[in-house]
Amino acid sequence: MATSITASGGFPSGLPGDRLIRGTFARWNETSKWTDRDGLRLPETMLVIGHTKVLQKWQDKKAEVISNHPLPDPKELNAKIPESEWELDLTGKPTPPWKLTFVIYMVNLKTGAIFTYANSTYGAMLAYSHLEEQISVMRLLRGEHVFPIVRLETRPMPTRFGMKARPHLEPIDWRVPGGGGSQLAPQSPTPQISGPSASSSAPSPAPATPPTTPPAAPVLDSTRPAKPVTVAELVDDELPPWA
Repeated sequence: MATSITASGGFPSGLPGDRLIRGTFARWNETSKWTDRDGLRLPETMLVIGHTKVLQKWQDKKAEVISNHPLPDPKELNAKIPESEWELDLTGKPTPPWKLTFVIYMVNLKTGAIFTYANSTYGAMLAYSHLEEQISVMRLLRGEHVFPIVRLETRPMPTRFGMKARPHLEPIDWRVPGGGGSQLAPQSPTPQISGPSASSSAPSPAPATPPTTPPAAPVLDSTRPAKPVTVAELVDDELPPWA
């Protein structure tokens, strides 16, 4: 059962299709960190274009998804399925079929390729909640059409088995679609060196080495920077009239 993504922050409605997984599936594990489905490392930074929560059931190697919000209670759905039909987890114990899954859509800044990260683990929930909170604050102050550029990282996470690592997406910039250029420094023109004058026998200076051209970032070229949030916007430090 596939349903369209309708939750706030979900996949942008301007793009066609209602599939949950768009583009390439992104993975994270404690050993390989951030990789694609082929095991290749993901770009260090990406643009987040959407996020949502869904209910997903894996059974007989088939996925069933509920994405219309408000989501039903997964406990009620699982109670309708006999535990004898539940699949076993990695420890050999029956695991509830329906799980709350956290979904984040990301775009490669250089190629525009879409990646979907979707997972139901506690670590995924922490990564999602951290990102969702920052997006909510930024959009409250700058409007709905503000999207974060994130750095794909890891963070420590205490568990009953000791300290483990978890996925983390750290916003490092905020962009607004359309009407701007990237913040990459423009390339300076190559200096023009005139030839030697007739009255001078001094050698001409060596041509200057042109600056290194930053890598192209078409996604950045199609967006403009969002105004940074000031401390004054977050903290009202003015004394009340009666103070």
